[in-house]
Amino acid sequence: MVAPRRDPPRRLVPLDGPSRTLADDAPDLVYPVAGYRQWRLREGSLVSLHTGDPWQAGTMTARCLAGGHAEPAPVSECACGLYARYRPFPRTASAATSDLVAGAVLLWGRLELHAHGMRAEHAALVALALPVLPGPKRRRVRAVAEALVVPAVPARALRAVAERHGRPVPRSLIPPDLSPNKRQAPGPPDPARLHAVADRLGERRR
Repeated sequence: MVAPRRDPPRRLVPLDGPSRTLADDAPDLVYPVAGYRQWRLREGSLVSLHTGDPWQAGTMTARCLAGGHAEPAPVSECACGLYARYRPFPRTASAATSDLVAGAVLLWGRLELHAHGMRAEHAALVALALPVLPGPKRRRVRAVAEALVVPAVPARALRAVAERHGRPVPRSLIPPDLSPNKRQAPGPPDPARLHAVADRLGERRR
């Protein structure tokens, strides 16, 4: 689903709740966006929670394997793209597991906004969150972060680190959650407003 390139890395998590198409005159975003997601630690690597795709140092570019559309991922009628949430996961969300790890990503290119998260064309890992308690898992997270050339920081500092690289999506652009059952299992994303995010990351690094 993702084709690695040589800038920053990645791909992402399921969105619970439906989405809404924003007004056609909603402003496009002109800066990279900060997002948050989880991965699994596997044999010294960071892999996608749901697809098992490995994340590498550098830019990750989404690629739809289902076909059916000529446009780059993501598109409204499909579930393709690199997934992330708008806010960091709770600090204890990964604490009871030996392999779940949270982190922050930078998103840009085409962007689909949903009630609880977003799908992007390009993404890059910017930081991993350290487990709350010391131990073997914390050492594994540090080792993976070092291999991917990103910092491993306390979970409470993750938002601040992410927002040094990108901005949060404005609340006015996030579609409302219209789901009548807040506890239902998440389904495929409904169509959402497509935004263009300026690819400023490469310019900064030149």
